[in-house]
Amino acid sequence: KQSANSRAFETADVEYSSALSLVADDNQRAPLVASLHAERAAARLRLKNYDEALKDCALAIYAQDDCKSAWLTKAQVLHALGRHEEALHDMSALAQTFQNDTQVAHAQQRASFEVRRTKRPDYYALLGVSSIASGVEIKHAYKQQALVWHPDKHSDSEEHRSQAEARFKLLGEALEILGDEFQRKLYNEGYDKEAIQERVQAANRSASNFDRDGCCNRGGGCGGGGCG
Repeated sequence: KQSANSRAFETADVEYSSALSLVADDNQRAPLVASLHAERAAARLRLKNYDEALKDCALAIYAQDDCKSAWLTKAQVLHALGRHEEALHDMSALAQTFQNDTQVAHAQQRASFEVRRTKRPDYYALLGVSSIASGVEIKHAYKQQALVWHPDKHSDSEEHRSQAEARFKLLGEALEILGDEFQRKLYNEGYDKEAIQERVQAANRSASNFDRDGCCNRGGGCGGGGCG
């Protein structure tokens, strides 16, 4: 473990392999076997040897099905491979076993975040601009795309109009989010529309509370002419 902590992950891989060769067939030491496989999986994750890391996680879990570190490392590997829904499935199940465990709860939240992030629309692609486009460029691109996708220009059939309405709505969302500095920052960090709205509402509530409390503090009380 000392080698892994010093980031000598290749050395750690060799050391864990050596240790496993001594105890791998010892059923009486299953927790130790699980721990060694989990530690080697973590080292292999750092080495980006994802296939072997997943094998180690599976072996650790086979030796001890509630080996938390193996499950958590497996989730990290799955995220690295873009298999976020699998990670969410595992972490949701693990949360049932390790209730009120902060580490597991965090891993479950991250998996949920990644799943939502991958399913959100690519607003930059919808507008046809780069992720570093200026506010002016975003507004200009929106106007161009809105002209193309206005539902009235796709009224030749109900299907085409429905598709245009959906696209037109997404364009509006893109302008709303990318046209606002705070919302765009959240989007760039990976948040989807619903999560962005939640944070905007929370920020608005915080600002409202600050204004009210600040006003009360300055005015000497809300009832006597401070806030009205």
